[in-house]
Amino acid sequence: MVEIKPYEDARHREQVLSLFSDVAFKSDIWNYQFLENPGASEYGFNPVIAEEYGRVVGFNGVVPVSILWSGQPARAMWSCDFKVAEDYRGQGVGRLIKEELARRSSLFMSFGISPVAAIVLKKMGWHSSNDLHFLRKIKKPRTGRDCALMILQLATQLFNPTVRPAVMVPSISSCLPPGEDIDQLWSSVAKGYGKTVVRDASYLKWRYQQHPFASYQFVSLRDSNGQLQALGVVRAECNQVRWVDYLGPAQGPALKGAMVKAILSGWADAASYSVMTSDREIKQAMKAYGFYQGREQPRFYVWASPEQFSSQDCEHCASDWFVMGGDSDGELLQSARETWNERIKDKEDGECRLKNL
Repeated sequence: MVEIKPYEDARHREQVLSLFSDVAFKSDIWNYQFLENPGASEYGFNPVIAEEYGRVVGFNGVVPVSILWSGQPARAMWSCDFKVAEDYRGQGVGRLIKEELARRSSLFMSFGISPVAAIVLKKMGWHSSNDLHFLRKIKKPRTGRDCALMILQLATQLFNPTVRPAVMVPSISSCLPPGEDIDQLWSSVAKGYGKTVVRDASYLKWRYQQHPFASYQFVSLRDSNGQLQALGVVRAECNQVRWVDYLGPAQGPALKGAMVKAILSGWADAASYSVMTSDREIKQAMKAYGFYQGREQPRFYVWASPEQFSSQDCEHCASDWFVMGGDSDGELLQSARETWNERIKDKEDGECRLKNL
């Protein structure tokens, strides 16, 4: 009989890693992902383990995180790395794990989940957001499809007039700005957000600067007095530029326009640029600079405990979120996978093949 067991690192870690045998780098990022994040450092790592006769047959990782919920500080958990052993699928193990997961926290989020997992979550009372989109700009086409999409980009730009960007002093660095600057900026802008992950210095340092594989760069926008007004996190590899996170005012189209302009100028030779976001103003700014919006919507699901929240709060728990591509573990794992693959594969002509959104 499959049972939920308390996680014991010495007994369970290797078995869990064997469930992820298709992820070659999993053991190399385990500590970073699960043990070194600020939430785990404060509250501990308490994943869900499903076991039968001493064998781990299911796992659901968790990352505790500080968030704003309707503008108020709260604790929540990211649900990530959900896996059931192949010979146990379709036997209710997944539901058993998710039911146990609901007992661990009153708020859970999951981002970038599979279609199968989405079906399970819907049946268990999770709600999805319709606000997230991919946006992309192709600058150097390589296929006929790319050329057609560039026509779409031009049309998008014509129908979305540019908002005059704020006058800022941009700079790009491989290191984050000083922690006191980040915390001061977060404190000044936090009140403008409804629901979002707390983007303070300790979180950003762990998430981007301490990643064991990926290299991120940081775009700082400062005013004439040197005060940090906005921060962008960018990953640039193989002529692709991904804007993965933003710290700045929730309402500020001119500042967000300045960030887009700084990214395009800072990586002027890139072949393509992309972003994944729920923010309406960022979408508008990017469309004004010729980004097209893809049809596919990333899956972002939220669960709020009916024992802790009103029925209305539960029904709208996935609404009013500020989400960027760097949230949860999707970008974390994608960046690790791409860096790992580049290290072990032979590159043809020293170039990387571009991936389509």
